[in-house]
Amino acid sequence: MEKAVSRIYFEAKEEKLRFERKFVFPATDVADLIEKEVLTNSFCFSEIYHRRAVNNIYFDRPDMIFYHQNVEGDGNRKKYRIRWYGDDMTRIEKPVLEVKKKFGEVGDKESVKLKNLNTSLGDTDAFQVQSLIEQALFDQGDLDCLMEMQKLTPRLINTYERRYFLSFCGRFRITIDYNMRFFNPDLNDFLGAVKAIDNIVLELKYSREDDHAARQLSQEIGTRLSKNSKYVQGIDLFLFSA
Repeated sequence: MEKAVSRIYFEAKEEKLRFERKFVFPATDVADLIEKEVLTNSFCFSEIYHRRAVNNIYFDRPDMIFYHQNVEGDGNRKKYRIRWYGDDMTRIEKPVLEVKKKFGEVGDKESVKLKNLNTSLGDTDAFQVQSLIEQALFDQGDLDCLMEMQKLTPRLINTYERRYFLSFCGRFRITIDYNMRFFNPDLNDFLGAVKAIDNIVLELKYSREDDHAARQLSQEIGTRLSKNSKYVQGIDLFLFSA
């Protein structure tokens, strides 16, 4: 496995590879957490963007290979999702198809804008949305991505709020994700069967060359580094909870 990961690692575009370190805080007030963990950090973070709601549909193969790779800690893995923004999660506007790839401890992300794809989860379900995605990819001539999407099926819908911060030096970015809600696309009334998590996820993002300095930054965060995947969390909610 090590050799396979190394080979794929060097084939990736190294300038895009970055660390994404996650720290999970149990239910707490988001404003207090930002004040204590972000704004008082010695790297002098400040907010750089307005709060917005992030919405996703995650896709996987019939055998749930992406889920199992993540649970088992496979060093070479990926996941597919469609992402859009807006407080009304049912309105899919200006969506982007994202392929997140992991190469050991670092990863990158490929993004494909889905032009002219606007629809509503109130009028259509996630499986019909996938058909619209495939049509958009065909119209855009992205046949490689289309072939991959045709192997997948919707597995999870989620939404959460996010805030964005940047260090004074510009080398480190923090996002704060909270108010996380999850939906099972297999249910006819999936919007009425919501499951929620009260945890807050602080994610620290930076390039490979800044890993040494990031260790000092991480020591100032008041909880331990954690493996956290919203996709895995959401699937587990529906698999293992009543």
